[in-house]
Amino acid sequence: MSVIKTNAMSNFANADITDDIFFCRIMSEKQYALPLLQRIFPQLNIRSIEQPISQFTIKNNRKEHGVRFDVFSEAEQKYFDIEMQTTHDPTLGRRIRYYQGKMDSTFLKAGESYDLLPPTYIVFICTFDPFAEGSYKYEFSHIYDQTNHVTLKTGTHVILLNAYGTNPESINVGLLNFLKLAAGEKATRYDPYLKQIQDKIAQLKDNMQWRMIYMQEYNAIAVKERAEGIEQGREEGLKQGRENSIALFIQNMLAQGSNEKDILKTLMIGFQLSEEEANDYLHANQ
Repeated sequence: MSVIKTNAMSNFANADITDDIFFCRIMSEKQYALPLLQRIFPQLNIRSIEQPISQFTIKNNRKEHGVRFDVFSEAEQKYFDIEMQTTHDPTLGRRIRYYQGKMDSTFLKAGESYDLLPPTYIVFICTFDPFAEGSYKYEFSHIYDQTNHVTLKTGTHVILLNAYGTNPESINVGLLNFLKLAAGEKATRYDPYLKQIQDKIAQLKDNMQWRMIYMQEYNAIAVKERAEGIEQGREEGLKQGRENSIALFIQNMLAQGSNEKDILKTLMIGFQLSEEEANDYLHANQ
């Protein structure tokens, strides 16, 4: 039995709401996605949502880095992306930036006014504290750095939820209960919604067809991640090889008595470097 298949079976058996495949499957149903949005955004008074789309992908061409939203939905002319994040990603901020840009790229046609851009909400449910501040809910907006009294009204909202927060008084009980579920707590007597989620997970685990679908999706993700890892390693190897070549070239020119001006000029032409990059390489290898 392959390692990937063994891991898939183990993950399936131990899966809870934080498993990305289960999360996407369950939140693709309105009866689960709507209450979650209502708990995250009680101030919006959301009464209904459009059919959620799980693993919604935007990629305009083959060379472009695409994005795949875990759960994407519209509610009363507002758009929501909800992501389950179980690993600490140091590039999360830039990832959110890219997600926001991709989302916005679908809203306007040529010649349309920016006023037509709808409000957007990107939510990451984290099974770790992304900022080590102890908050259950981190919200971000564009505020003037000098006074904090002026807000740039972009219509964009970013929320990072932390399943292991320490300030329960800062969020509503419904959201707190869901985050406790994400943190591994199983008590659901006081919250029927959580009981429904757990019952749905148990139902899916007893469904042989869903088990096969899970295995296929898990394997596809594992193969994709392995391919991306190989490609990243290849690119890093090429980058390191280029840097080694530049270093060797500089050392050879210095050994031949070439002056800095000639070395810089040759580096810029031969390796297509900017003057600043060439200077950096030269100083690092002198």
